[in-house]
This record gives sequence, structure tokens and C-alpha cells, in this order.
Amino acid sequence: MDWYPPSGQHLLVRTNVAFATGVAPRVAGLRSYRDAERRDIEADLGWPPGPGFTPRGKADRAGVRALDIALLGVPRLLNMVANVAAPSGSPFGEPHSPGKVQELENEVDDFPVMWAAPGTTARALPWQLDPARRPKNYRTELVLTDQQLLVLGVTTTAGLAPADELWQLPRDSVTDIERMPFSVNATDVRVWFKDGSWTRWKVGEAAKLVSRFRGEGNP
Repeated sequence: MDWYPPSGQHLLVRTNVAFATGVAPRVAGLRSYRDAERRDIEADLGWPPGPGFTPRGKADRAGVRALDIALLGVPRLLNMVANVAAPSGSPFGEPHSPGKVQELENEVDDFPVMWAAPGTTARALPWQLDPARRPKNYRTELVLTDQQLLVLGVTTTAGLAPADELWQLPRDSVTDIERMPFSVNATDVRVWFKDGSWTRWKVGEAAKLVSRFRGEGNP
């Protein structure tokens, strides 16, 4: 392993993490960064240039819906064919559609992955969490210990070279981590900080992360 918890800390979860991505037609493939008044703060963060956030118009949304239907339709068609030949079950599996929308304003009309007034915790998150900005062959990982929450940067071609410690926070500065069902395969979580700011992440082990943070044992 290229990173070990400090002496006296117990590792609970280590998993891939990135800022989440919208799935509703208006915001599919997009993400935004907002203050508490829903103003765009992306230009204020001092990050490398990114793609920006421009919600789709009606014509573009229709195209996204058609693509979604097409992509979901292929495995379902294969399932139907397979079930005719083998009624016991299809080898192709069933596609996982997003769950129910919880917040129209944050999941359909807009898709903030950072909600942060000036000076709050979420504004200090590292830009490498944005898949559209981070370098090639680089990924970000989330670490939860019994005392800290950390974001690591890992060069995928570096073997066991030390990971970059991009960001860390005492665990008691995080008030909650919740699942966000309206996401691909329910992989999104929202992390709430003590100062009221929050961030929405896509994580590799969402159920495990929430369970371990809340002290509920195995998910």
C-alpha cells in the first residue's frame, strides 16, 4: 500500500472518489459549484480551467433522453433473447437505472457538487477531485479513519510510490455522510461539514462508507 494511517489511527475505508456527475437530461455529464445563494463560484476557487457549467436546452435534453433509452434498451433486448433460450435467467444482467430524485433543484435543474459560502470547509476541497481537470493516469481516493477524512492523489503508473495527501479534515468536522439514490448504481454520497457546507461525491463503496462513518458495522 502507498499510504498508511498515522500511528494510533484505524483505517475504516479506502475507496475511489471523485466529484459526482449529473444524470438528469438537463445536467447529464455536468457539475456545478455554488455558494449558499446558488451563485456560481467556480471562477473564485483558483483551480485550473475546466469545462464550466451550461445546462442543456430542450433540444439537447431530448438527445440525452434518446441516448439513455438506447443504452438501456440494448441490455434489455439481450435479456429478452437470453430468457427465451434460458428461462432460468439472463447472463447479461439488468441495467441499474438511477433511483428517485430527492432534490429537484440540486439534481434536475442544477447539479452542485460543492455548496460552500466563503471561508467554509467545502471550498478547500482539491481540484483533482474533478475528473475533467485532473491529469491523465491520476485518480483520487477517499480514506476514512477513526479520526480523519482524507483525499489522496494516486498516480496510477507509480506503483507503490507514496500517494499525495491532497486534503484532510478531522472526522468530527464531518456531521454526516448520506447516500444519494439518484445516481448511477447509487454510487453518490453527500458529505456534510460542521459549518453547513457540503460536497457530493461519487465513491466506489458508498454503502460501506456511510455504514462505517455512522458506526453501523458492515453494510
